Amino acid sequence: MFSNRNTDIWYGKIRLEPEGDIVAGTYGTWRLIYTVGRYGIDSGGRMKLAFRLSSDWGTPQFSDPEADNYVTVTTDGDARLAVSWEPKGYLRPFFKTITLGVYDGSLKEGDQVVITLGDTIGGSRGTRAQSFIESHFQFKFVVESFESGIFVALPSSPVLAIVSAEPHRLLVSAPSLLTVGEPLAATVKAEDRFGNLAGGYTGRVAFLPMTGLVAADAHTYQPDDGGVHRFEGLVFKTPGTYRLQVRDDAGCTAVSNPVRVTSEPPRHRIYWADIHGQTGETVGAGSVDEYFRFARDVAALDVTGHQGNDFQITRKLWAEIEHRTKEYHEPGRFVTFLGWEWSGNNPAGGDHNVYYPLSDTGMIHRSSHWQIPDKSDEENDRYPITELYKTLRSKSEPVLVIPHVGGRHCNLDFHDPDLEPALEITSVHGRFEWLLEDALRRGYKVGVVGNSDDHTCRPGAAYPTDHSFGVRGGLTGIQAAALTREEIFAAYKARRTYATTGARIFLSVTANGHPMGAEFTASRSPALQVEVSGTGPIDRVEIKRGSDVVYSYPPVRSADLDPQQLRILWGGARIPGRGRHTRWDGEISLSRGRITSAETVAFDAPTQGLTEVTEQKVAWISTTSGDVDGLVLRLDAPPDAALTFTSPVTSFSVRISDLAGGLVRHEVGGLDQHVEVSLMPRQAPPADVSFTFTDPEIRPGLNAYYVRVMQTDGEMAWSSPIYVRYEGPGR
Repeated sequence: MFSNRNTDIWYGKIRLEPEGDIVAGTYGTWRLIYTVGRYGIDSGGRMKLAFRLSSDWGTPQFSDPEADNYVTVTTDGDARLAVSWEPKGYLRPFFKTITLGVYDGSLKEGDQVVITLGDTIGGSRGTRAQSFIESHFQFKFVVESFESGIFVALPSSPVLAIVSAEPHRLLVSAPSLLTVGEPLAATVKAEDRFGNLAGGYTGRVAFLPMTGLVAADAHTYQPDDGGVHRFEGLVFKTPGTYRLQVRDDAGCTAVSNPVRVTSEPPRHRIYWADIHGQTGETVGAGSVDEYFRFARDVAALDVTGHQGNDFQITRKLWAEIEHRTKEYHEPGRFVTFLGWEWSGNNPAGGDHNVYYPLSDTGMIHRSSHWQIPDKSDEENDRYPITELYKTLRSKSEPVLVIPHVGGRHCNLDFHDPDLEPALEITSVHGRFEWLLEDALRRGYKVGVVGNSDDHTCRPGAAYPTDHSFGVRGGLTGIQAAALTREEIFAAYKARRTYATTGARIFLSVTANGHPMGAEFTASRSPALQVEVSGTGPIDRVEIKRGSDVVYSYPPVRSADLDPQQLRILWGGARIPGRGRHTRWDGEISLSRGRITSAETVAFDAPTQGLTEVTEQKVAWISTTSGDVDGLVLRLDAPPDAALTFTSPVTSFSVRISDLAGGLVRHEVGGLDQHVEVSLMPRQAPPADVSFTFTDPEIRPGLNAYYVRVMQTDGEMAWSSPIYVRYEGPGR
């Protein structure tokens, strides 16, 4: 094997035209020009242009010169090239490859191969660049000169920056629960249309006047701000529920998450956490340092942790994770957890996040070393998950384990109640309420959390990229007495947590005064008190006992519904594991009358949405991974007009008159694959809801009650269950 300084001589060099930064999500044409090295490439040899698993660069196609992402390959050498796209053509994390096979000849030193990404010769718009920013994006090029199966990576593989597009929106993040007179800080950031921090933003932002608010001074963003600023010193003078509003000098406005202000200090505050994501050192993008800095300064999280796949965490990387965990930890301002992702195969336990929540150092017990060359500490590996449980239980230091659904999904045949107080039920991989329901059926007592499982170096603000990461990352609302490791860990252990799809929805659920996650015995049905303040209008709040909905708020009254405005929602997933997404590309048609307007609901990615709107038909591109997408249609149609829903998953029809009695739900199978059609209320629902419910059908024994919130924009929240052991008279 030759050293790197000779690789370009023997295996060749590659360069990129044009050079320079690439704007995220833009269409363009880029040429990679490979010059063959001294070895040449024999007949049967191959070359691969590889992209990271996390990258959503437009999927190459080689047959339609008019369509997006058209790629051509040419050579001046005396050989022909077979070109193909392989989603798993190289080594993790550079899975995705354009593979070039040499046949009917060979390539000699000095021959050139030109790969044109986004060739516009036939009218294509070009290829779409990766949608998320990355300071060190690489076009990795590898060569197999000898038909040996051994590829050599070229050191000249181009590295460049993916930078943000133009500012598209402002976002405001603020604390969720405060006391009158207590100073608060609000973070205002500018994002492009793909959810990247718009680093070039230079607007002047001011808070709009609000009764009871002493606002911060306006701020003109400077280049050093990088598109984000933390406004200090805001104060509310009176109790209530507030939503801060800002406006910039271009007229762009934004509204914050709800802020509850109380007259007396609350027993528990609400802190926001995303403790699950990884970076370019493993399978994602960015660095560990960039990850922690983004979580604190851009996403305005209170709590975070880095969770790399263990089989890629070298000793050097583990030391870096320990170092950054310690460096960024600041009690009262920003709490960090040290940990890793135990990434065993599903039959051995599946994906679990492991944390040392009170420490900056600790021994890592990997599931394997399969992608780590240095095997010198392999004796510390633990496999299957039961072996990890044994080791973690033997430690004197506290440990927290959270099963989750990633590429692999956790296997609930394995569960340690002392180590695993909660399940992760929402992330960029999808929505997994079915996981909680499965645990409850098994008799487990668990809470719920939401995290991002971010691979794009945007913890706390992770947006969808491709089907593998098809929805926005989640968040955890933590009810804790203080922002310290000790109190945050205590809240996780007590299950005082709730999960959201990424929106900072305020949610409080108690039963006879017991907080979410509690377990207690009752001789009669307890009163469940529910309070919700949304980031948008609230569509429904459901109380579930196990997997059964026992109450839905608000009750639907036909007089409140508009027969000319309806909503169609579809969602769910195919399977628990990889490839879970459901493709819903389809249309809805109207038999009589006309469609006067169509708006999308909860579509996650800018690349999906409406493709056609006429007076009789609306068509779309959509995938779901446990979440929902949908439409709101305004009609001018008679009651006997029929709507026909058509997609690869299912087809059915419903008459408008059928909706007067309430929501029509069409079950499709899989994991909650379904379509819902309903009339819309004449007036927008409130964003604040409060009610009390007493279950008239409580069952003897253990009853697990939890709350599910859905907003009209598709954002959701789930409380951790309250476990009520009922010992009263039978029902």
